[in-house]
Amino acid sequence: MKPRNALDWIAFVLLLVGAFSWGAFVTDVNILDRALEPIADPLDDVAFVLIAVAGLYWIIRVLGAGPKEPDR
Repeated sequence: MKPRNALDWIAFVLLLVGAFSWGAFVTDVNILDRALEPIADPLDDVAFVLIAVAGLYWIIRVLGAGPKEPDR
């Protein structure tokens, strides 16, 4: 299943950021925390919430409750 609209793409990119962030977190390097801490400390919390919402969006979409794909 590939992204079909702007919301799909935004959620997909957030999922990729989250995946790479978790991969780095396992190695004790929190990429989002290091990247966003100089700007604002709560900003990384907002990013993780957006990543979680994107994950829920894609779970719902994959399970079939999201937008239907057009018939060909």
